[in-house]
Amino acid sequence: MNPVTPDEEMAAEVQNGNTQAAHVLMSRHRDGVYGMALRMLRNSEDAAEVTQEALVKALTKIDTYDTSRPFAPWLYRIARNLCVDRHRRRRPTSELNEEITAAPGVMEGGARFGQRADEVAHQNELNAALAVAMGTLGDKYREIIVLYHYDHLSYREIAERLDLPDGAVMNRLFRARRKLQVALLERGITP
Repeated sequence: MNPVTPDEEMAAEVQNGNTQAAHVLMSRHRDGVYGMALRMLRNSEDAAEVTQEALVKALTKIDTYDTSRPFAPWLYRIARNLCVDRHRRRRPTSELNEEITAAPGVMEGGARFGQRADEVAHQNELNAALAVAMGTLGDKYREIIVLYHYDHLSYREIAERLDLPDGAVMNRLFRARRKLQVALLERGITP
């Protein structure tokens, strides 16, 4: 089995009972599913549990997967639904998860090489305000922000993952940004 075999072919192999293909396919997507779950749930333990649950569910439901369609959106839809279910079941928390508030490239303590202490403090304040503002968004708005701005997916990729028309993705992202802007303004942060 070639390591660059397309996901859809690998899934067909899994449907035929190939356990090696199952291992390769799930390994390819484990980190991506975890990252999405972490950004949606803002808790590393919950994200790890949902990732495991999503991968197991995908394997147990692999016979329902249509190999003529892209595999990743099917898998991510399973993970997304599990995240939404988990989020609904758990109580809201005021704890900020450092994994989502830390900016990329930031060293421990929030500093970047060559960055002044006042800049670090300001960036930490912005990150904390953004995390709180993201927490005020509904699931569908937080999710679209995460997929576009954190996962850097295109409108088309988001549409496939969420099973929405491209126009609905653009509309939802526009509304999500507006809501996020209002939430930040309420905290005294000008976006």
